[in-house]
Amino acid sequence: MTNMRGFRVYQFIFVFTFLSYNICCQRNTNQIDNVTLVELMAEEDIQLLDVRTEKEFKDGAIEGAVNIDFWDPDFERKVLSTLNKRLTTVVYCAAGGRSEMAFKLLSKKGFKILYDLQGGYERYTN
Repeated sequence: MTNMRGFRVYQFIFVFTFLSYNICCQRNTNQIDNVTLVELMAEEDIQLLDVRTEKEFKDGAIEGAVNIDFWDPDFERKVLSTLNKRLTTVVYCAAGGRSEMAFKLLSKKGFKILYDLQGGYERYTN
């Protein structure tokens, strides 16, 4: 009986640890890959938001993208005055870090159809 109780405790700890890891470490974004992005661009009018720096943007960007640097102190104001919350919006940066933060902010601000480009511009160009 004691062995069974010990087994149940280990089982509980394992399940709890597994679930905690999945909840804490899960990305909270709707990710889109390169292929799906190209298909989406062909099918409908979308907004592309490039949140990299101006220099990064000038070195190359996805055609039609609007550049608003995520680290700009006026980022939120610029986004809200430039983009339409009702249109499908795809956010990207160099590799995914800044775009994930921008995604979360835009989501809180009421953007309804929102995607984060998986791997950012680096993966898109490779």
